[in-house]
Amino acid sequence: MKTGLILEGGAVRGIFTAGVLDRLMENGVYFPYVIGVSAGGGNAMSYVSRQKGRTARMINVPRNQSYYGFRQFWGSKKIINLDKMAYEYPYKQFPFDFDTYFNSGITTEYVCTCMETGEAEYFTEDADCERLLTICKASCSVPMLCEPVEMDGKHYLDGSIADSIPIEHALDMGCDKLVIILTKPDRNTAPTDYSKFKAVIHSMYKHYPAFEEACLKRVERYKKTVSLMEELEEQGRIFVFRPTLPAISKFEKDRDKINESYRDGYTQADGKIVELTHFMKSLDTTEPLKSRVG
Repeated sequence: MKTGLILEGGAVRGIFTAGVLDRLMENGVYFPYVIGVSAGGGNAMSYVSRQKGRTARMINVPRNQSYYGFRQFWGSKKIINLDKMAYEYPYKQFPFDFDTYFNSGITTEYVCTCMETGEAEYFTEDADCERLLTICKASCSVPMLCEPVEMDGKHYLDGSIADSIPIEHALDMGCDKLVIILTKPDRNTAPTDYSKFKAVIHSMYKHYPAFEEACLKRVERYKKTVSLMEELEEQGRIFVFRPTLPAISKFEKDRDKINESYRDGYTQADGKIVELTHFMKSLDTTEPLKSRVG
């Protein structure tokens, strides 16, 4: 029986996830399969490389070193400078342990949305440093704010557009149980509704009609995923962490709120270690899951 770990995105809200994962790392809790979406991908990297505290430091970086916001805009001409996050941080401010990551034995995937098809694609990389960083950058690239990332002749943006919580894919990868770390306190809170920016989306992505449609249908797809998650939770097949504090902004700047969110995640994990361990080790005799998001 294999238990998988799913890490939702949410930009700065990923600080809650960092708190949970740091406490799990302290207790030596690791999963054989991990999949991250958008900011969840950044958390996945630090978790698999066993670098406690790294993601928290990246998220709560001093403003003069941040990869987003108006202060860095004057130099990069970008509100979100993912090149800094993806290619500078791992080698300079927040060194990434590529060797430990590549030798972890953990199957780690990242969700990206293909602009040509509008569908989610799932990438893994276990040898090439630059490709790993590019995959993570693509998964985090927010529509309207970031340029598409080209890989293998196709173009990609934020993985959460097509698959915010990749439950079905994790099941297809052989997971019998799932631990899911969400970044919003209410599972029914919809993600960014891009249909409210329909004219802008059309203007920017009219040459990618499938991606445009995926953006407009994001909330509908998300709600179907939440329904599946509730079904699995009732069956005892998933273990969920979610914030208990009010949701912070995706690009929160208040360091007190950021630190409180981290402590929320860390404290929850600390209090649920025994329960989580029992969940991961418990035998299951139920039939294989047949639910589908559609």
